[in-house]
Amino acid sequence: MQRFERLHTMAEMINKGRCPSVEEFCRIFEVGKRTVYDDLRLLRERTGQDIFYDHFRSGYINRNPKKQLLEFELDTGELFAITLGKDMLAEYTGTTFEPILRRAIEKICDRLPDRIKIDMNELRSIVKFKPAGIVTIPRQTFLDFNRACQTNRPADIEYFAAHNGTTTRRQIDPYRLVESRGAWYVVAYCHLRTDMRMFALHRMMSYKLREGQYELRFSPEQIDGWVSSAFLLEHGDPEQEVTIRFNAIAARYVCERKWHVSQKLTQHQDGGCTLSFKTHRLDEVKRWVLEHGANAEVLEPPELRDMLAQEFAKGSRLYKRPKTRLSDSTSLTA
Repeated sequence: MQRFERLHTMAEMINKGRCPSVEEFCRIFEVGKRTVYDDLRLLRERTGQDIFYDHFRSGYINRNPKKQLLEFELDTGELFAITLGKDMLAEYTGTTFEPILRRAIEKICDRLPDRIKIDMNELRSIVKFKPAGIVTIPRQTFLDFNRACQTNRPADIEYFAAHNGTTTRRQIDPYRLVESRGAWYVVAYCHLRTDMRMFALHRMMSYKLREGQYELRFSPEQIDGWVSSAFLLEHGDPEQEVTIRFNAIAARYVCERKWHVSQKLTQHQDGGCTLSFKTHRLDEVKRWVLEHGANAEVLEPPELRDMLAQEFAKGSRLYKRPKTRLSDSTSLTA
């Protein structure tokens, strides 16, 4: 428990007239007596609480329990942002975080002055998140790796790699949690590959956090730079520059967004555009270009052009075949 939350809980116990003792605080918060005495002194000196020890009742009381801890104010926009943040995280983790987040919001609202209390359900009703393709992960997995990133704890994982269908055992040093398209990933130093890698939490067959702490091999700026250097998410190949020409139909959507920190976008008189950027993974770009079909043409590099040509040739042959009936295929129900 963080100290701020512990102080609030201690004040609530005292103000409700429970007359808690030092020993009770130690037991509840799993801290030593010195910590409890320091907290009690802070409540008296910094927050103005009139707390003293009642020898007759063998516990602490507050002479003026109506004087609460200092309140803080949030405006409507800040309350709105907190509420949306709770709903968005609950949706996009695909896990059961909602009860934890709801309790956190309730604690914040309890500390707000009465004059700015707002109906959270009313705020929430005007915005709706509609995530697609959510990958469900156990809440404990998310919490464990979040803690590993915060406390520099290494982990042993058994990991399934989707791109080649293999499973390997690895030791990793977790650095960051990253959400992308409904799935959560951990950025970590991989001792097997001796470099930074991205691991999907839902592809971990098993894991165990190790004791002790790892030594950070990269600065926070280097880690953030590595994450942002990917076109969408993937790394692993040498960096290459990609150039793609979009016709007027696709350009309407491509020009709306910034796709990469290194991108250069040129718009043409016919309504089309040319997008250039650097990437470490051509497979990832190939899948993205396929979404645009015949509305996009890769100009560089030649390797990526060949990859797209092969995919379109396979697709063309597939659709030239007679349509397969459901009774002709068992793979659909496998």
